[in-house]
Amino acid sequence: MQDLTPVDMTHMAVRYEPKVKAFYDRKYQKKNGIVAIRAVAHKLARAAYYMLKNNEPFDVDKAFG
Repeated sequence: MQDLTPVDMTHMAVRYEPKVKAFYDRKYQKKNGIVAIRAVAHKLARAAYYMLKNNEPFDVDKAFG
């Protein structure tokens, strides 16, 4: 099985989560696709840090709401 990179996981989040897709679309309209994907990846990385630091489950509304 192939390992997933953070960008691969970001593409999956954009494809399957409507709130992440909405954030991506807003960024994509102002910049280009690469900048938009990196912005989503950065938000997901910050959310992962917050989850580990506070021992909380992922909340898409808190991260992308």
